[in-house]
Amino acid sequence: MQYLAPSLTAAMAFTMLNACGPASEAVELGPFQDCEACPEMVLVPGGHFTLGSSPSEDGHIADEAPQRAITLQPFAVSRHEITRGEFARFAEAVGHQNDPGCLVMSETGGWIYDPEASWREPGFEQTDAHPVVCLSWATAQAYVRWLNTETGTERYRLLTEAQWEYAARAGSTTAFWWGDDKHQSCRWTNGADAGARAVYPGWLLTADCEDGFIYTAPVGHFNQPNGFGVEDMVGNVWEWVEDCYVDTYATMAEDGSAQQVDGDCERRVMRGGAWGDYGAQYLRSAYRGAWRPDIGFSNLGLRVAKSVDAAD
Repeated sequence: MQYLAPSLTAAMAFTMLNACGPASEAVELGPFQDCEACPEMVLVPGGHFTLGSSPSEDGHIADEAPQRAITLQPFAVSRHEITRGEFARFAEAVGHQNDPGCLVMSETGGWIYDPEASWREPGFEQTDAHPVVCLSWATAQAYVRWLNTETGTERYRLLTEAQWEYAARAGSTTAFWWGDDKHQSCRWTNGADAGARAVYPGWLLTADCEDGFIYTAPVGHFNQPNGFGVEDMVGNVWEWVEDCYVDTYATMAEDGSAQQVDGDCERRVMRGGAWGDYGAQYLRSAYRGAWRPDIGFSNLGLRVAKSVDAAD
């Protein structure tokens, strides 16, 4: 494994990334940090991949089509989902007020709105090592803007949906980044499992294995980086991305830029599945979620990206 020190220039990184070849040649470059308060980042090589899933894939949903050939330039992505501890630094620095309520899990295993819930009180115990949840899309964007202020750049942002799937697949073409066997999920990530079904008997589509967590797990707990060295891309918590939700890939740009970013969006895209989803299909690399940008979930957090430019 090659380690990139924080002093590595963007130009050097860009040159190395472009020398890595296509996405199928999975390469890990990282991690690095731009500042003490910044998340660890991993450099992802540019390459080509196929976005979405075919109708023959088990669990395929219509909005995962048509499949699109996408070519992406190199970029960096946070190694883990943003943690409570990382978000707390932002909240303290800017005096962030909690978002107005959050959807939390009820005693019977259904989602209910709790006006008192927040990232500090999501309805279950967390430590600073757990992923932050209960954030609106606007708050996720505020965190990104703060990272840019801290680093004196304009390079931090949310991932586009295409970048997210590319980083999640890490060269794989199977339904899950680890393969096609949904019954192996507990080895790789935190999803709805037999332990969750014991607490919420109505969850009938959970995995038969146990991953050790009913709710969120500390980031990196499973120590299962994918081919790009990124962890927890699926499972644990959903992740906000940049795009407005569009129910087709027919309009997706070949360079993987975000869809319909300007104007009001009734729903924004979230990707990755989470601890509170009732079937393994939600952990597939191609699965898409969408939700109102103004209300958070206790299973929805964020991950950040950073643009890489050879001119630096």
